[in-house]
Amino acid sequence: MKSMKNKTISLVIDSLREKYGDMAGEYYVGFSGGIDSTALLLMLVAAGIPVTAVHFEHGLRGDESKADCAWCEEFCRARSIRFLSRSLEVLGNRREGEGIEEAARRLRLEAWQSLVANGTVVFLGHHADDVLEDLFLRLARGSNSSGLTGLREYRELNGLMIHRPLLDLRKDDLEKWLLEQGVADWRIDRTNAESEYRRNAVRNELLPLARRIFEGDGGFRRSLEVLRADADYLERLALSSYVDSPCHDLGYWRSLTVDSPCLLPRVFRHWWNDVRGEDVQPSHGTLLRLGIELSRYTGGVVEFPIEGGFVLRLCPDGLELAEGSDDEELESLTWRWREQKTIRWGEWELRAGDVENGFSERFLLASLPDELVIRSWLPGDRMIPFGRKTSKKVQDLFVDGKIPRHERKRIPLVCAGDELIWIPGVKRGEFGRVADKMSFVTLSCKRVEKESMCNEDDSCDFDGGDSR
Repeated sequence: MKSMKNKTISLVIDSLREKYGDMAGEYYVGFSGGIDSTALLLMLVAAGIPVTAVHFEHGLRGDESKADCAWCEEFCRARSIRFLSRSLEVLGNRREGEGIEEAARRLRLEAWQSLVANGTVVFLGHHADDVLEDLFLRLARGSNSSGLTGLREYRELNGLMIHRPLLDLRKDDLEKWLLEQGVADWRIDRTNAESEYRRNAVRNELLPLARRIFEGDGGFRRSLEVLRADADYLERLALSSYVDSPCHDLGYWRSLTVDSPCLLPRVFRHWWNDVRGEDVQPSHGTLLRLGIELSRYTGGVVEFPIEGGFVLRLCPDGLELAEGSDDEELESLTWRWREQKTIRWGEWELRAGDVENGFSERFLLASLPDELVIRSWLPGDRMIPFGRKTSKKVQDLFVDGKIPRHERKRIPLVCAGDELIWIPGVKRGEFGRVADKMSFVTLSCKRVEKESMCNEDDSCDFDGGDSR
């Protein structure tokens, strides 16, 4: 007799067969070789869906990563499943200031878009445990109900039709089912045991603790169901409001801040994507500034810089998006790095410690003052680059590094007193050179992943890369 869990999995297979079995077309599944994507691939095969397995090799774990790709290819060959692999070379293709996870996610999405046509169904193996991890991560970011329930079963993203059929199944359920199918071998990413990354820390430390305290996670799962229903309703309401309301009238936008503040970020996202012509999440900072400026608007034209080098204008005729100028700068910050290990400056997060994350440099402990200053570039700034004895204009360093003009004011400059010691992603200074057996401090800097109050799906991991 089948267990209740297997009956649930059987229902998933039956549902897949009923929905896609008679539909012509191409279907793809992200296949990392881990438990979740392996189970999903075999469920799709059991449902009779002609699917292509796609593996993304990130180039982050050397031979182990290549072995994952070879294993996935052989797994598919033995079962006559069409297989494709793509090398992403995350480190080599990372943008200025981009964290590794952020770059990998962007490259996976770009790879999917190059592989499949618009409207193509892509299956992803996110499961119930991923949903809970996502909930805790987004709670810490201050997300609203749309963000807290960002992992939805169905989602259209930049022309891709994403389907996640495993969201009600736990990873343990999938493992048991694989064993019953005679599959006892899958790939394991050893870095998942390391808690340096927040998602791993939530998975390995926070969730087990929460389950012990609350004797399970049933309450969290029920809260997710309620939040998802709330989010669905608000998103439908926001779309209707955007379509039917006079967005060309700034009075409409101002009324949202008073009468429907929960709709403002959701309506703005529709406007934002229409104007930009792509599905891009507005950041929390952009939404916060928009709400503030709308609430204190008294007339005329008001403009302020936002992410991506743009300027957002408020005028009687509504909102306008324009290219930003080169002279915008952020407020300087004093960083007492011994007391405050992490600090935010604009879209950047700087950290002092042993972990190298994003752009990282080591500085001699004895030379580093207790207070550092983080500020924008100013005309006339100079720095003695590492390995040189004379200073060089920062403007020339930007030119050498091919930094776009509109980005230069947004790159943090790290100063020790009056001396510029590091421009993350561009050049470090000669200051604080570390020799063998000397004590040092590692400073890291990365561009923080955009946080959105209306974030519906920026957690799309598009699994099919290194096994999870």
